[in-house]
Amino acid sequence: MYIVDDPTLALLTRFVGESSDHGLSDAEFFRRQIAAITEYVEAFPAHEREERALAWIEANARQYRQHWQKHAVIDILARTRCPDCPLAGGKERHPCAIHTRWLKLLQRYAADELSSHQYVESSLTLLRAHKDLLRVSRLHASLRSLPSTTFCRG
Repeated sequence: MYIVDDPTLALLTRFVGESSDHGLSDAEFFRRQIAAITEYVEAFPAHEREERALAWIEANARQYRQHWQKHAVIDILARTRCPDCPLAGGKERHPCAIHTRWLKLLQRYAADELSSHQYVESSLTLLRAHKDLLRVSRLHASLRSLPSTTFCRG
């Protein structure tokens, strides 16, 4: 899926990779857009439909494409698990807690509740918190592996 209107989404799709495995193609986008136009013009007499279709395209095509792209990216990312996620081990197919929080941020961005800047800042804050949690977890694991006499001065 090629994203032209939203630099943030374009960046995200580059990280995810443009794979046909996601089941969301440009052809599917056009099929659905044509269906939306067809549904709209059916309310008008046959002799007005072509003109009404062109008016719909002029008024709505960009917004329709932007809406499609935002929701398509969310659908892809909701089904994608980070391959190196340390929080969800093994063959588990569900996103970890961090991924789930990040998807909520992405959904808020897609619903225009967050600007691109707010979305990026919130995502970075989430990643920083995650990084700090991993450091603490690693420190605790290191401390547990040490003999208990190491900390005693007896």
